[in-house]
Amino acid sequence: MGRRPLALSRAALAHRGYRVLMRTLTLPVLGWLWLRGHKDAGYRERMGERLGFIDPTPASAGGLWIHAASVGEVQAARPLIAALRAEWPDHAITVSTQSPNGARTLHNHWGDAIQHVYAPIDTPGTAGRFLDRLQPSMLVLIEREIWPEWLRQCRERLIPVALVNARLSADSAASYERWRALMRPVWSQLAVVAAADAPSEAHYAALGVPPERLLHTGNLKFDQRDTPDDASRLPWLTRRAIVVAGSTHEGEESALITSWHELARQIPGALLILVPRHPERFDAVAQQLEEGGLSFVRRSRGETPADNTSVLLADTMGELTLWYLHASVCFIGGSLVPIGGHNALEAMACAKPVLFGPHTQHFQELYQDVETSGAGERVDSARLLMRTAAQWMRDKALLQRKGQLARDFVLRQQGSSQRSLEALRKVWAPICPPLLTPVLARDAGTQTVWHDPQQLAICDATVFQAPSIAGSALATGSGRGQAHRIALDSGEGVLRHYRRGGLMARLSPDRYLGRSPRDSRAMAEFTLLRRLRAWGLPVPAPVAARQQRAGWSYKADIVVAMIPQTRNVAQRLSEAPLPSDAWKALGAAIRAMHERQVFHADLNCHNLLLDAQGQAWIVDFDKCERRAGDSWKAQNLARLQRSLRKEQARRPGFQWDEAHWAVLLEGYRLDGPGTA
Repeated sequence: MGRRPLALSRAALAHRGYRVLMRTLTLPVLGWLWLRGHKDAGYRERMGERLGFIDPTPASAGGLWIHAASVGEVQAARPLIAALRAEWPDHAITVSTQSPNGARTLHNHWGDAIQHVYAPIDTPGTAGRFLDRLQPSMLVLIEREIWPEWLRQCRERLIPVALVNARLSADSAASYERWRALMRPVWSQLAVVAAADAPSEAHYAALGVPPERLLHTGNLKFDQRDTPDDASRLPWLTRRAIVVAGSTHEGEESALITSWHELARQIPGALLILVPRHPERFDAVAQQLEEGGLSFVRRSRGETPADNTSVLLADTMGELTLWYLHASVCFIGGSLVPIGGHNALEAMACAKPVLFGPHTQHFQELYQDVETSGAGERVDSARLLMRTAAQWMRDKALLQRKGQLARDFVLRQQGSSQRSLEALRKVWAPICPPLLTPVLARDAGTQTVWHDPQQLAICDATVFQAPSIAGSALATGSGRGQAHRIALDSGEGVLRHYRRGGLMARLSPDRYLGRSPRDSRAMAEFTLLRRLRAWGLPVPAPVAARQQRAGWSYKADIVVAMIPQTRNVAQRLSEAPLPSDAWKALGAAIRAMHERQVFHADLNCHNLLLDAQGQAWIVDFDKCERRAGDSWKAQNLARLQRSLRKEQARRPGFQWDEAHWAVLLEGYRLDGPGTA
């Protein structure tokens, strides 16, 4: 499934130029990541994933891909992921990040329950390889992570893309407008744009997002829940007056350190908790604290502030909410220097008043509303920040009132995660219900086995051994399939060994090039059948798949559940003509498959079955895939018609008549407008 580029219109000139640029930048980007690894070793981990060489769990195929670039986006996505987990199993959710800090934040929240991968560089080969291995049903982008090649590769693979908690400043909108030739296809492609605020909604509308796909859901960070139990984890902080400076940048720490002496004189015993935005700057900030003459301790060393300690350097990841819970006043970093500010909602959700600098263009509307509500105040300098913080902390009633205003502000605007979830549900519900069962994978030397534990409790090599008893072999049209009836835990199954046909069969009857299990024919068909079953298509349930490697080649087997009381169309026509209802049922089954854009590479009268109740079934999905467009559908039907004519020519008494084809096409068109 998705193993080859799909036939779309040729990329526009602007997009071809973008591809050249991104390919040129690939090596410099990898070099930059390696250099960043000097300060944060996480940038050197799993470098192959940046090129699309991911190894996701088999159960994640057909699930959701959520991309949250770094810490801020992961934090924003938390309420949405929590809501999604109520409807999607954990194994069907994959979150990608670009920074190791984002990966650590994800792990801090959910451990190994949610699969993490690093996002691919935006080139055709890398993005395509990533998607072919993950095979998601839907991509959910958090905030503004729009990569043109990702989007094009998703279009080719019929993967809908949603943009959630979408934020877009006027400057960013103007930048996109300058690159309209590159970005124009993106805006019409997005299935949902859930805007975080009204200005962002207006900017996306002006860029060309269709109005029926654009809605204002509010900011996801309003839905973040504080954790009151955490407030008692650090009793040595409960007796201190605390200013938390969260997500600070270069230039802000030095200004805060210089100005802290003034607040310390006014509020004896006060403690500054300094939380730099980027871990690679932790040591540099510690050096500034030493040079500033302030007594400090480092969280990463497990050090506890004494009564005379001035600063706690919070040089760890994923604990910002914990510090906000202990704060008296919070400063939101990135706003005293021209960064654009970070989101104040995490602090306000903890019922803490906030101070921020003049540079808040990334959240302009939010900060205006915060000022209007009285829950926060804008300051022009670190000195004024300390003066204002001291004033608030001296007046306990004022501090408490502002904290309550902050909490009320957040509570009034909650509900974004549920509104976003409802918008996403409307996209995924017609595509794939999230009822994906787990898959167990086992590697034993040169053998890899996947199986569905709901179909087969224990799967070992004996499952793939063809029975020696007479009558176990099943009819297959060409004789290549080597299909056998086998016993399963409940009912029967069909074991099929993959064999080549034509001239290649004389050179290598059952070996195929390749080593990756997930790219093998067995695992590809197993994965596709899982998706087709989730859609309710009339196909057999996949039970197990095996790849056996030898050097650079492999052999493969698949086991599917037996469909009771079925015979293929070739067998039925060898005995008697089919009634009209049977032909219509076959046409409707093919139509249902085509409606899901599934191309059957070997659609013939041997791979179409009819059961005792007249229900039509489709089997043998080796080398099949999803395809965009409609032109191939008529060719697929023509292949089936040729197989019927071929059998009529080679089998005396074969009960086929050309008039039957019109009846099949009638059934094909009953589900909707025909394409044949």
